[in-house]
Amino acid sequence: MNKFLKKCGLFTLVIIILNIIYLVVLTLYSPGFKKVYEISKFENKNYQLVVLGNSMALDGIDTGYLSKKGINSFNLAIAGDHIATSQMILERYLKNNSKPKYVVIGISSAIGNAFLNKVSFKNPEVEFFYNPELKATIINPPLLNFQWLFVDLLKIIISKDHREATLTRGQWKTQKVIADNSKFKEHIQVPIDYKNPHLLKIVELCENQNIKLIITELPGSNNNRNSLPFQYDATLLNNKKVKIYNLNNNEVSSRILDPSKDWLAPDHLNKFGAEKVTAYLYENVIKKQYQK
Repeated sequence: MNKFLKKCGLFTLVIIILNIIYLVVLTLYSPGFKKVYEISKFENKNYQLVVLGNSMALDGIDTGYLSKKGINSFNLAIAGDHIATSQMILERYLKNNSKPKYVVIGISSAIGNAFLNKVSFKNPEVEFFYNPELKATIINPPLLNFQWLFVDLLKIIISKDHREATLTRGQWKTQKVIADNSKFKEHIQVPIDYKNPHLLKIVELCENQNIKLIITELPGSNNNRNSLPFQYDATLLNNKKVKIYNLNNNEVSSRILDPSKDWLAPDHLNKFGAEKVTAYLYENVIKKQYQK
């Protein structure tokens, strides 16, 4: 019996040590994991503009470019985010830091409604750092909870493109190019549903704190673009109207982006595409509001 208990204790200790080692490795070598940890600890920051969204915003909004234009900016977008998580990130940021002048939300309707899905889902990395629970960590230890990040670590080891990619002011930047060979197809546009309670709460939070909110639909690949105007009013949950700046308009995106040079992956921009899109957003939206 004692031998059995000792073996169980030793096995448990080994598992604990392996999970601790995995956490340390992720913190040191997984850029996305490290970013979530760092932003969860933000205090007394004084950014004038912050970005919310999922991987399309993480790749596609160049906060380094905006900072060079004189607007001190940081990209808070997290890969795999739901807008409920973005709301939580923003609320924590506003609690511990100076309020920004702008909040930019990058919407990813080009690839579906996951970000605005009415059924909220949690981002494991964000939950781990923003709402740590010992019980949850024991039930779902890091080796299981973050197992998909092991693939990202392997990519960093074997891929030069991944090793040379950087997180600059929170934006994922890489020179990797995968051409967009898809074609735009004119079709009947299905209305985009913006009646998400978390989007409404972000809008109300920004209004209450006198923060200028810019909501932009980010560009997808050619075959995922639409013919909606560059600017249109969207109806929120309580019938409140907000303005959408539609970078996924095919005419606008085609003018901005080179399909052979500006894409990291389908619907995700590399550093070249991100700078072009951000420059367009700056010149046509942010700059005009900044001068008011």
